[in-house]
Amino acid sequence: MSSNIVLNRSNILNSGNNKLLYEFPGKIIFEEGDQLCVSHMNIYYSWYNISSRYNNNYFQYKWWDANGDLTSIHGITIPDGFYSANTLYEYFQKVMVQNNHYLLTDPSIGGDYVYFIEILTNITYYSIEIRLSSLCEEYVTNNNLLYPANAGWVAPPNTLDGNGEVVTHYATPQIIIPSNNNFGELVGFNANAIYQDTDVQGQYSFLNDFAANMNPSSSFIITCSLIDNTLGSPNNILYAFTIPNNVSFGDLITSNTDVIYSKIKPGSYSNLRLEIQDEQFRPLQIIDPTMLIVLSILKN
Repeated sequence: MSSNIVLNRSNILNSGNNKLLYEFPGKIIFEEGDQLCVSHMNIYYSWYNISSRYNNNYFQYKWWDANGDLTSIHGITIPDGFYSANTLYEYFQKVMVQNNHYLLTDPSIGGDYVYFIEILTNITYYSIEIRLSSLCEEYVTNNNLLYPANAGWVAPPNTLDGNGEVVTHYATPQIIIPSNNNFGELVGFNANAIYQDTDVQGQYSFLNDFAANMNPSSSFIITCSLIDNTLGSPNNILYAFTIPNNVSFGDLITSNTDVIYSKIKPGSYSNLRLEIQDEQFRPLQIIDPTMLIVLSILKN
C-alpha cells in the first residue's frame, strides 16, 4: 500500500529554492524493500541560462581608437538572465550604443543606427553566427554616415603609398572568445579564439565551431536523503527530468511520470530532504518558489 507526501513552497529551505525539507509527524521506520518515487511535479521554468554562477557571462570585442587603429579592447559582462541568441545581441547592441561604437545614417532619411558586429541565429545551419562588417574612411564618407557625439574613435584612415596614390584600409572589429570562462561553450565558438577579417571590403560571417549550448540547464535531477541507489552516482538520485521542447522560459513544467520507485535506506527517520540540481549536479537556482512535488511511498 502506498502513501503520498506533498511538498510545496512552504518546504523550501533556501533562497535558491532548490532545497526542501519535509518533517514526518513522528519517527518513521523504513524497512528493507520500502520504496519511494516522484508521482507528480509542477515547477516553473525559472532558472537562468547565462549567469556568473555558470561562468558564461563575459566576452570581449576590439574596436578602433582615435587614430583608426584596431587597438581598443572592451569587455562585456552580461547581467544574469535567460537569453536567446537574439536577446543576447540586443544586450550587446545596448553596450555598443553606450560605448558610442556605431554610426548613424543621415537624420534626413531616418537616422538609423549602423552596427559592425552582429550575433545572429542561423536556422539553416543550426548555428549561431557572428557577422562582422568592414569599415574604412571612404565608406563613412560615401554613405553619408555620422559618428555619434563624442565618439572617441574613427574608421581606418586612407594613406598614401610610395607613389602618392591613395590606399584605402579596410578592417572589421573583432570578437574575442575568452579562454577562462564558458562563454564559448554557450555560443559554440572555440575558447581563446579571435574572429576578424582585415584589409578586405565586405561582410564576413562565422558559424559556430560546434553546437551551441544556450541552455546549460535543460534537465534537472532531484536527490533525496532517504534513497540508497547502489548503482547510481551519486547514490541518492530519486528522479531526473528533461524540459520538453514546447516549454519556454516562464512556463509551468508539469510531469505526470511513469512511476519508477527507488529503494529507501532502512532506518528510523524524522524527515526527508530533497535537492534539485541541474544535469551537472550543480544546485539549480530557481527564481519562482511556486512548486508542487508529490512523493509516493510504498511500504513492503
